[in-house]
Amino acid sequence: MGTTRSSTRRGRDRDMTSFRGGARPLVRGGLRREEGASAVEFAVIASLLFMLVFGIIEYGRIYSEFQVLQSAAREGARVAAVRGSVGDIDARIDEAAQPYAKQGAISVSVAGGAAGDPPCSTTTSGQAVTVSWTQHFEVLIGLLPPLNRDLEIKGVFRCE
Repeated sequence: MGTTRSSTRRGRDRDMTSFRGGARPLVRGGLRREEGASAVEFAVIASLLFMLVFGIIEYGRIYSEFQVLQSAAREGARVAAVRGSVGDIDARIDEAAQPYAKQGAISVSVAGGAAGDPPCSTTTSGQAVTVSWTQHFEVLIGLLPPLNRDLEIKGVFRCE
């Protein structure tokens, strides 16, 4: 008997050159099919890659909102420092926070204590006026549960 195989038993045992598209190795018990392996690998890697990319985008969005609100708090503290009323402070914060919106009521304090209206006067000149509020942030990345955070937004100036 020879050492080469010819096509016998339902086409299973053929030599390596008899297949269309090139040679495929013989595997005991039939041919191993690997056509879908690359598609499965791509699906796993692509889902991780998309989660990473959208996570970066979401982090940038949240960071941008945080920075705009911090700037708005500083604007509110600046208005308070030049003897603006609490209504003026709130209006300036809302204007400076665009396109975002602050959540909740603002807190105004002078030198760590309660402030009047207006918060700064001749008696509080040189003391720190603080404008703050708590802002809720929600990070949404596909396939992951939402991450909820409450952060304090705060701006500080010295009373004039």
